[in-house]
Amino acid sequence: MDTREAMLALDAKQSAERDLAAAAHCPAWRHGVFGIMMGAMVASPAVALPWRYFVLAFALAAIPLIVRSDRKRTGMFINGYRRGKTRLVTFAILAALLVLYTLSVRAALSNGDHLTPLLLGIAAAVLATLGSIQWQRVFVREMGA
Repeated sequence: MDTREAMLALDAKQSAERDLAAAAHCPAWRHGVFGIMMGAMVASPAVALPWRYFVLAFALAAIPLIVRSDRKRTGMFINGYRRGKTRLVTFAILAALLVLYTLSVRAALSNGDHLTPLLLGIAAAVLATLGSIQWQRVFVREMGA
């Protein structure tokens, strides 16, 4: 392979990454649905055990719906745990949500407090929504768009 071929291959790669970044723009509702899912999980200890399973099932059932929606809208689904700077955003979101969930469980199960998990669920929904938006920004920047 000569220098010209290498430059053409590099240009093609960069063009494909820009196209991928352009296709990866999510509508606001997509970020909101992710936030609601995470907020529901964090708030779930506020409800009695049989209903908690329904809340968690609802949140988990939304995952394949998001995947299907992304694939229908863009032709692809980009995993949040992909390699690169986006992984740092993913782990930061995950760490914060785990702290909120732990506090929620502790408040509900140890203290019988059902208001704190609901408030933490709202905080988690906001955090996850903003985190999803930030993840997309980092991804687009990383892809060179």
